[in-house]
Amino acid sequence: MTAKDADMEIITKNNRGKRRLAYIMGPNYSGSTLLTLLLADHPQIATVGELKASAMGDINTYYCSCGEVLTDCHFWKTVQDKMSAACHDFTFDNFNTHFRALQNPFVDLLLRSTIRGPLLETLRAIGFVLSPTAQATRRAIILQNQTIIDIICNLQQAENFLDDSKEPIRLQYLLKANLWDIRTIQLIRDGRGVANSFMRHNKTTMSQAARQWLHTQRECDRMARLLGKSRCLTIYYEDLCQEPASTLLSIYNFLNLATETITSQRTKHIMGNQMRLGSLKDIRLDEKWKHALSVDDLEIFNQTAGELNHLHGYQ
Repeated sequence: MTAKDADMEIITKNNRGKRRLAYIMGPNYSGSTLLTLLLADHPQIATVGELKASAMGDINTYYCSCGEVLTDCHFWKTVQDKMSAACHDFTFDNFNTHFRALQNPFVDLLLRSTIRGPLLETLRAIGFVLSPTAQATRRAIILQNQTIIDIICNLQQAENFLDDSKEPIRLQYLLKANLWDIRTIQLIRDGRGVANSFMRHNKTTMSQAARQWLHTQRECDRMARLLGKSRCLTIYYEDLCQEPASTLLSIYNFLNLATETITSQRTKHIMGNQMRLGSLKDIRLDEKWKHALSVDDLEIFNQTAGELNHLHGYQ
């Protein structure tokens, strides 16, 4: 038995009997909503997209992917009723699933700070040891996630749950909770495409967008290395758009799911970007950045983040 096989055997034993949780990790604007919508067709996967539910804006005008306003959606009303019956504080404008503590700046900083090197992660761990409030807050958020995941899986009649929250720090908390058999899908897209979308949606400069992508991609890469190939599958947005069938097959195999042709007619209740409201009949590779970015923008990106983008295979 090789060392890799031994590690897999240990992981399998430790996770036996736990619900499988697939986690999409990557920078914003990497195509995760598209990936979620495609994976949601698999009958063994339950998902609502971004379970952290932190960027919905005005819930009175936020549409579920089923076409109903979130507050009118029967599915989400049922989730709310079941969370209430389980004595959990759940509202449409605050799922309480995001690792934040807005009323306590110190705890909020511990929870939301992005993953850094060993020294800063050690300081974070010490902060939790020294703060019973931080520990209690983290446990409460974990329990909130566990309860809503179980409810959604029961409603959608699927054993495996998919979370498209993307943040590596959230993934770290879910892993440390040791409640799920977690497999991570690292989604990578050409950083120039990500930066272009970031600039357009957030009204920033290329310098800001490139630094944001660089920081987040480094964070994702660091987490991927810690997980190893047995627990983290890397896929590329460009492959997903150009070869969706084979890309999805690789994910099904990674998650140990049935790989026959999927023809699910299940209504989806996905949260995420505007793509959740569109059609998947004609998947197109979005390379608007090739025409939208100026020569100066491209030069700034290359100087700031070109090396890491190149390491991921982009020329």
